[in-house]
Amino acid sequence: MKKIILILCACLLLIGYGTNYEYAEDKSEKAGGGYFTIIKEWNDDDSGVYEIVYANDTGVKYLIYNGYCIRSMTALYNADGSLQLYEESEVQE
Repeated sequence: MKKIILILCACLLLIGYGTNYEYAEDKSEKAGGGYFTIIKEWNDDDSGVYEIVYANDTGVKYLIYNGYCIRSMTALYNADGSLQLYEESEVQE
């Protein structure tokens, strides 16, 4: 049941994340209206954009991909299956 709730929440966050993405002028708007903080961002060869972000309230890290007609989001997990949490000691680029 917890996995279903987590997946549903991630989908709802993705919908909110994608709202007016192209028209956002600063990082706080691009990152879900300030709900997420961007840790790292890079482009791939197919003009897609990857971002590693974390939720400001929970610290859970997510990988977000924005490509042509595709937007996806997934939580990042440790090897033991627990969610990866952002730590202040991580270097932001």
